[in-house]
This record gives sequence, structure tokens and C-alpha cells, in this order.
Amino acid sequence: MRDGRFTLTAELDPPRAPDLSTLVEHARRLQPLVNALNVTDGSRARVRMAGLFASVALRQRLGVEVVAHLTTRDRNRIALQADLLGAVAGGLRAVLVVTGDSPADGDEPEAKAVSDVDAAGIARLVSALNSGRTSSGKRLDGATNLLVGGGTAPNADDLDKEVAKLRSRVEAGVRFCQTQPVYDVDRALRFHELVRPLGIPILYGLLPLQSLEAATRFSRIPGMHVPDTILRRLETGGDREGLAIAIETARALAPHAAGLHVFPMGRLETVAAIADAVAPWRVN
Repeated sequence: MRDGRFTLTAELDPPRAPDLSTLVEHARRLQPLVNALNVTDGSRARVRMAGLFASVALRQRLGVEVVAHLTTRDRNRIALQADLLGAVAGGLRAVLVVTGDSPADGDEPEAKAVSDVDAAGIARLVSALNSGRTSSGKRLDGATNLLVGGGTAPNADDLDKEVAKLRSRVEAGVRFCQTQPVYDVDRALRFHELVRPLGIPILYGLLPLQSLEAATRFSRIPGMHVPDTILRRLETGGDREGLAIAIETARALAPHAAGLHVFPMGRLETVAAIADAVAPWRVN
């Protein structure tokens, strides 16, 4: 990204078991297709293997580049710094700071969120570690060298507010950004022009919809927007049309974006299809 090269990433969830075999196999299949894999951190507030642990395991077993998600929900600033120092020792080089889903929506609804810092707070914390200090300014015996990413929502109702939020995260240390899934290219391009002055690479999210029901459900999520034209296409074309829409979106955004981020939702073949669609922009 620093060299201006088009970047493609894809997301994987850690296992809900003390077994890495499936995750490693999926990562091995995706490794030739992408520049980096994202590993989530307790997504949907469900109990899974720790994302940082899974990320380090992939780095060590496959040598693949990994962006580990790091949520504010589950750790205080002491645990965040301790876990990051261990993950860097294990080979981790990049993190994506996110707020995390509410425990009330997961499989442990009585759990209490920690949320000691917000996403920008984690970015500041990582920046401190990169300078060889703790978040409170105490000197460490060595510095980390982590690239920090953040999230953003180009579908937000108030784009000016969303840009201001992203600006604050950039000021905190975020150096690239991944977006929520995009289905409205025109809206995404308007957002792209608004954030261009921030000077950071933006990877636009792609999640192929499998049905009209799934699209309707996604459209109810705050910060998401699925146009009526897309809903009508899914009503008649279903899963196949969902992938076609994702490929069209990828090709429309590729000439403008620093890259794309794919949410395969367990369907690894969609990553291959999108990688093939944006191949002309990935030529070094």
C-alpha cells in the first residue's frame, strides 16, 4: 500500500475449537490469491479462539501476511499491550482496531464489555508501543513496529460525521482503512473523494450476497445500504447474481481504490472470483 500497489485482502474467522487445521487449510488456499489475510477477533460476540493467537499461528506456519483484528470490547489497556507484545514477538506486523459487537448479541449475553478504550484509543496505544513506551508513557525495553488499520462506513447517513470520525482515528495513528461491505458504487465514490485529503489507503469491502433475505437483513444494519436495484436483482437471480454484483462492484471501484477487502463468509471460491476480476489492477 505504501508503494501505491493495489491490495487485496480476505477475512477469516478463528475456529470455535482448540484445533487450527481448518483455519490453516483455508489460509493456505487463499494465500496465493491475496496480499494479506484478516483474522477476526470474537466477531458477532461469539466465543472463538483468540484472533491474535490464530494470527500468530498463521504467520508461523505459513508465513502469510496477517492483519489481526483487535477489539476494545474484551481487554483493558494492560491486557491489550501485553497481548500485542506477545503477538509481535510471534511475528505479527499489522492490526485492525475495531470496537467489537455487543456481548448482548452473542452467545454469552451476560458477559460484560470492558471497553477500556475506544478504537482510536487502541490506535494511540499501538502508536505508543511503536515508540517504545506504554500507553501511560512508561519506557519499555523495546519497541514494536505495527501497522495500524481502522474501520469506516462509506454507507453512513451522515458522511461528514463519518469522515470526521475517520480523521480522528488517523490522528490517533491509523494508517489504512477497511470499509463495511459496499453495494452502492456511486455512494462509495462520493465518500472516496471526501476522505482523499486524509491521505491513507482505503480498502473497500465486498461481501457477495447469497439471497434477497440476506440482503434485506444486511440493509437493516446501521451504516449499511443495499440499493433497491440490487434487491431486485437478487430477487430474480439469487446467489449467482450476488456474486455477479460483487464482481461488478470490484471492477468499478478498482481504478479508484487502494484495494479491496473480501468477506467470503466461508465461501472461499468467491475470493478467487474477485481476485480474477481485479487482476488487471494488481499488476505491479
